[in-house]
Amino acid sequence: MDEIIIIDFLSKEWIRNIIITFLFILFYITLIYKIGLKNLNQFLKISSILVLLMTITNHLILIFTDSWELVNNLPFHLCSISALVCCFIGFVKQKQLLFEFLFYAGIIGGSLSLLTPQITMYKEINFFYIMFYFKHASIIVIPFYMRYAMQMNLSKRSWLKIFGLINLILIFIIPLNSFIGSNYFYVSTPPSVNNPLIINNLDKILGIPTYVFYWEILMLILLIILYFLFKKKQQLV
Repeated sequence: MDEIIIIDFLSKEWIRNIIITFLFILFYITLIYKIGLKNLNQFLKISSILVLLMTITNHLILIFTDSWELVNNLPFHLCSISALVCCFIGFVKQKQLLFEFLFYAGIIGGSLSLLTPQITMYKEINFFYIMFYFKHASIIVIPFYMRYAMQMNLSKRSWLKIFGLINLILIFIIPLNSFIGSNYFYVSTPPSVNNPLIINNLDKILGIPTYVFYWEILMLILLIILYFLFKKKQQLV
């Protein structure tokens, strides 16, 4: 039987998992200094392959345990799309758009998910627990690697471009949710986790819960903050 695990913010389990995730990130940074700075593209390819293998394993386990479902397991959540980008970004020549999407969507989505974890456990298999933290840590550290080790920069108004791209994806996701009864991007119903960012869950506008519109505002603010924190210093808006 599938089980949704909610890990309360600042609980002992939350603190333990954040420490382990932080240690994983430190290990990744150590590898960057040992290997990554000498072979930038090769290290990125290895990172992509690792995320790809974990993603494939995740889906194979779901398939072989008869747990894979169209409404739950397509890679159409923001973090799942970011993880998919991680799988292939090491092998794409024109990386700028993918890098910018991953930098904004991966860092924002990954950070918020680690702060308020909601983990779906299938058949009580611990792999999914590990995969949750591995995936969300990966979509944070890989864009930082590309930004600072590979010296890739955020282009002017990239925050606006990615905001538009995310909303273009939403235009596809919202009717898909209605058609197959899914909840990708959590735009049909809110996540089970007690998320302080969900405000006024009762009302709907055009069939969309109003908290989604608050998320839009929050996303825009976070995109702008990330841009000004990590853009090249001499760059203008």
